[in-house]
Amino acid sequence: AGGAAAPDHADHVHDHAHDHVHAHAHDVGTRRLAIALVITAIFLVAEVVGGWLSNSLALLADAAHMLTDVGALALSLFVAWFSRQPATPQKTYGYLRWEILAALINGAVLLVASGWILWESVLRLRSPEAVGGTLMLVVATGGLLVNAVSAWLLHGSAHTSLNMRGAYLHVLGDLLGSVATIVAALLIRQFGWLMAD
Repeated sequence: AGGAAAPDHADHVHDHAHDHVHAHAHDVGTRRLAIALVITAIFLVAEVVGGWLSNSLALLADAAHMLTDVGALALSLFVAWFSRQPATPQKTYGYLRWEILAALINGAVLLVASGWILWESVLRLRSPEAVGGTLMLVVATGGLLVNAVSAWLLHGSAHTSLNMRGAYLHVLGDLLGSVATIVAALLIRQFGWLMAD
């Protein structure tokens, strides 16, 4: 009889250790998500001002994408907190389904933002407008750095939940957008090719 109790105790210790590790990973991920949200929101303002002053559609499109990032990160942060609420008799799984819903909303917002960018690009291709390439390059480089830091912060937590993965992919998409904007700015500065915007 004494030997039968040992596995139960070992299982309890293992489960407790697993829950502790999972909770710690969740807390670290949530903290990193909050930091990424703050730096992205701050740079969003700089990118909107830079896009407006330089008359760059690429920068404004990147700012629009960054705005969706801010919304996605804020939603993900809320859901990360909300999903940790304890289970109730009516909600035996707690609120984990909210993470899936947040990932769905993040993906849908990305599709809408992409559609708007495509529409504006077609209009600009018909009649290119003057663009301040130097300011565009400076702001886009700043955006690349901010997105790189945010992606680095979220990378380690991207595998912990669908919610965190959605936030990470949002930032990663914006990082690629910043690279494209830098390339466009260089083409405008070097060759005056306004259509690159």
